[in-house]
Amino acid sequence: MTAGGVGERQTRERLVTAATGLFRRQGVARTGIAEICERAGVTKGVFSHHFPGGKNDLVVAVVGRNARDVEQGLAALDPEQGRPLWVLVEELFAGYTDFLEDKGTDFGCPVAASIVDMSATSPSVRAAAEAAFDAWRASLRRFEPTPDATSGVDALILAALEGGILMARAADDPSVLDEVGRVLGGLLRRATDLTDPGRHTDAPA
Repeated sequence: MTAGGVGERQTRERLVTAATGLFRRQGVARTGIAEICERAGVTKGVFSHHFPGGKNDLVVAVVGRNARDVEQGLAALDPEQGRPLWVLVEELFAGYTDFLEDKGTDFGCPVAASIVDMSATSPSVRAAAEAAFDAWRASLRRFEPTPDATSGVDALILAALEGGILMARAADDPSVLDEVGRVLGGLLRRATDLTDPGRHTDAPA
């Protein structure tokens, strides 16, 4: 790749990064192109070069970036280590709780922000968000004892996570999300015990 190509890619990534941070804290509708350009250190002309479709194209790029980031994080977890699903769920929620404690409860999910503000008017944004959720659900299914796309457990985990993030923001209290994770983990543990009484479900030391 040429130096110009690298520079072009870096400029585009700066715009996506700037937009992601702003979307997380103040939503898509309240974030203007001028504010994004200022944070990224570029002109509106440069923005239009990278996103000829305007803000809609940028939102799709932000959703795609976040989808890949979360999917990579889930992929880094190894289902072969033998930890039961309920342990992984509690770890996932606890990790995001730590994230909110560090960043603040207003640092929400950019995919959720895009759905709230643009899904009704932009089919491409809605499709990007749906693809993100589908990818995350597929990653979560790797940890089910008998992975099954029809079980709905992956959807339950994702819905609880997104809902818990909103509840934590409303209360301005990250521990709300941790509580949701512990309750869901407990329910999954009991469900495992009922379906497989002989299975050892204690978390590994």
